[in-house]
Amino acid sequence: MIGPYRYNNNQWGHDKAKGTYEQCLITREIDGHTERGWTWNWPGFDASVFAYPEIEFGWKPWSGGKSTDPRFPMKVADLPRLTLDYEVETIADGSYDLAPEVWLMNGPGPFTAANPQSITTEVMFWMDYAAGARPAGEVIEKPTIDGVEYELWKADSIGKDANGKGWLLISFKSTQVRRKGALEIRTLLKHLSDRNLVNANDYLGSVEFGNEVMGGSGTTWVKRFDVTVGAP
Repeated sequence: MIGPYRYNNNQWGHDKAKGTYEQCLITREIDGHTERGWTWNWPGFDASVFAYPEIEFGWKPWSGGKSTDPRFPMKVADLPRLTLDYEVETIADGSYDLAPEVWLMNGPGPFTAANPQSITTEVMFWMDYAAGARPAGEVIEKPTIDGVEYELWKADSIGKDANGKGWLLISFKSTQVRRKGALEIRTLLKHLSDRNLVNANDYLGSVEFGNEVMGGSGTTWVKRFDVTVGAP
């Protein structure tokens, strides 16, 4: 834990590995301060993703335990400004993305144990990606929000093998690589709820930030990362 942020060497798809793999959380000293990140090496390719080294904020339905911020989970309809400000330095080959995401659930929690059964929706924000990498599903819209042009991808019944019933996956894919910037998550979720793609009575459990790795090797240094919860 670093303040309200939990760094997770998430290797959730390791059983799909095509050979010997390695993934680690790393640190370095830059101008007198500690910079954190992760490095990976996954041979082969799998579009369904090997791993997601990441930073977590809030309450993650896959992990359970104590929320890193006692205000979360929070009902989508009650969200104040929720801003993710970030900058990364990534050197990689193979297939990957940089995809912050939020998990929406059908109840407030927090639950003592992990509760993936509560998941209704996963919303991802693809801000960097290797050539050829694409979200699951199909493009349903091409909106411009806060000056950023997106492709909006939708896939139904994702994750049936993981939680038995699946959930809706919505992905905002930036049409340009954006390794630094700010995402106003409330605005993006409102865009979805206005189109009946997200239920405003669902609860946002966690904000997560990481690289989905589909194969190859790379290193990401997180030069700036901050989740700000503002006034309504």
